[in-house]
Amino acid sequence: MKLENIFLLLITTLFLSFSVRAENPNNWITYYDDASILIEYQYQNCEYDRFDEEKIILKITNKVNKDILLSFKEELWYDEKCINCNLENENEFFKSINLLANEVKSGTCERNDRLTIFSKFTEKLIDMPGVNKIVELTKFELKKINISYE
Repeated sequence: MKLENIFLLLITTLFLSFSVRAENPNNWITYYDDASILIEYQYQNCEYDRFDEEKIILKITNKVNKDILLSFKEELWYDEKCINCNLENENEFFKSINLLANEVKSGTCERNDRLTIFSKFTEKLIDMPGVNKIVELTKFELKKINISYE
């Protein structure tokens, strides 16, 4: 009986830890931190009229009392394969974000939000006509991070 209680406690704890990751809006993970900016991210489920998605939401904090222009290149791996690591025209994966002094900007679930990265569809494959396989983001990196003061 004692072993059963320990097992039940272990399963409950494991389940709650996964639930907190998916539902806690304050569960930000630090990606980059220096004297000028803080870049954090979290996974968020986004519901749409068609094909719900999981996205990575970025939050950028300007830590200085000056306006800045932040630019970076996204490198994205889906199913362990980088889709844009060695492109000749890498400019399409560069993003630039203006931040006022001490401003914080966060992505949202809105379509084409510049502060989000598509992670995966969360629908079942059977519910997605025309889709043969659901790919999943397995890694992302923000490269060539550049901060210029305006």
